[in-house]
Order: sequence, then C-alpha cells, then structure tokens
Amino acid sequence: MPTYVYLQEFFEAYYLPLRLRARSTNTIRLYRHSVRSFGRYLDRPAELKDLTDDVVSAYLAWLVSRKLSPYTVNKERSQLLAIWNYAARKGHVSTFPDVQHERVPQRVPQAWTHDELSRLIDACRGQSGTVSGIPASDWWVAIHRVIWDTAERIGAVLQLTWRGYQAPWLLIPAETRKGRREDKLLKLGQDTQAALERIRTPRRKPIFPWGRCPTSLYYEYGQILRRAGLPDDGRCKFHRMRRSVASYYEAAGGNATELLGHTSRRTTRSYLDPRIVTTTNPCDVLGRLR
Repeated sequence: MPTYVYLQEFFEAYYLPLRLRARSTNTIRLYRHSVRSFGRYLDRPAELKDLTDDVVSAYLAWLVSRKLSPYTVNKERSQLLAIWNYAARKGHVSTFPDVQHERVPQRVPQAWTHDELSRLIDACRGQSGTVSGIPASDWWVAIHRVIWDTAERIGAVLQLTWRGYQAPWLLIPAETRKGRREDKLLKLGQDTQAALERIRTPRRKPIFPWGRCPTSLYYEYGQILRRAGLPDDGRCKFHRMRRSVASYYEAAGGNATELLGHTSRRTTRSYLDPRIVTTTNPCDVLGRLR
C-alpha cells in the first residue's frame, strides 16, 4: 500500500478515483476546495497527520470566526471527515474522527406566492440584452417556466438539451441531476412549450446556454429580483422557485417528496411554505380570550 504524507496527494491519488469516480465535477471541485482551505488555515500544505479532532475542530472554529454560515462550515466538515474516515478505514491514519458539527437553525421555508411569481415573470420580460444570442427576456421567462413545471435544480436545467425535449415531454437525464440515480420525464404546460419555441434560435445543443461565468448568472438574477421588488439574498435565488413548486404541488394534493426526488419526508418539510401548504394554527381551533 502506498504511503501518503500530504492530504492533497492522498485525495488526488487515492480518494478521488476510488470514492468520487461517478460524482459530478462540481462535487469534486468542492472537495478540492475543502482540502485547500484546510491548508490555508494551517499556513502550509495539510498532511494526513493533521487529521486529528483538535486540529480539525480548530479549523472549523476558524471558519466560524470568518463569519461563514453554519451550512458552509458543516459542508467543509462533512467533506474533510469523509476523506478522514476513508483514510482511517484503509489504515492511512490511526484514528477516526469525533468532531462536533455546527448547530444549524431551522428556518421557516419561504416560497414565492402567486403574486410574487407574477411580479418575477414581469421583471424577466423586462430584461434587456441577449443571452448567447437569445433575447434575455425570453431566456429568463423560459427558464422560470421550465423550473415551475419540473421543480428541477438550476444545475440540471442549465444542462438540458433540445434532444431531450419532444413537446410536451421534457427528459432530464440522471447524469445531470443530484445523485445521478434516475432520469426524470415530465410534461410541460402549453405556456412553457410556447416559451421554449421562442428561444429555439439560434440553433444549438443546450436549451439554456449561458456562456458567461456562473457568478454573473446570480448577479443578473439579483437585478431581476430587485426590479420585481423582491428580496435577493442567498435564500431567494433559483432554489426558492423549487420551494414554490413543492409548496403549491403539496397544497394541491400532490406528493412533494416524490416530485423533488427526496428520500426523506423530513427533507421535504424544509421546502414547504406554511403560508401555502395548509397547516392548523392555534388561532384556527382555540376559543378566543375574553
């Protein structure tokens, strides 16, 4: 068995080909970022011997001190601990991790209401310029309508191709979806089909080409949200559309867990806006105080 000293070397030569072979390029990028970030904290290349409870806990505390969110800190923790656990199982380090995760507050899920969705679509219609030769207004309207009809993540939607679209059916390949486990075939509404027809030219393979850096996509989306008079923080980007679809689908009697492809109902509950999905509140059932 090869002997590794540096964490980066172990990750690239051993962990990556054996454990992340079928994972997305973005997942691999995030793991690499965690390894490099750990090294930045140490002010030197991280070594396997640095995988101790004290050192890793101090690193996570350092991330907290830099005002990173608990979600981000836990992501860094889970990725480092995944590498560490594997290294311990294979005998490259002698101890297994026992590092506490950050406590994450459970937020009330927030979706867009129908009124907010109408304002959002109107703001998309007012977007000027072009996106890869397509009128920006048509591009933005179409991508929102596709998300509304599919509840799919933005990463998968941006990888959709015309080959997978045979009106009214849209195929979302497993390779583009989170988990990469199964295809998804969904019927699109007539308004969504019409929106897609408006962006068929110029001829190309992807339905929604972007052609610029990913950061600019979210920057431009923030402009649209502000023009619609809507909040534009991190919880209000494309994933809020996904929460909106899940909430209205559940309210209409559908099973949002199946729609979203979740393995746990508990995960789905973090998507359902209580303003949309009917819940019983104390004021609905209790007598009023005299």
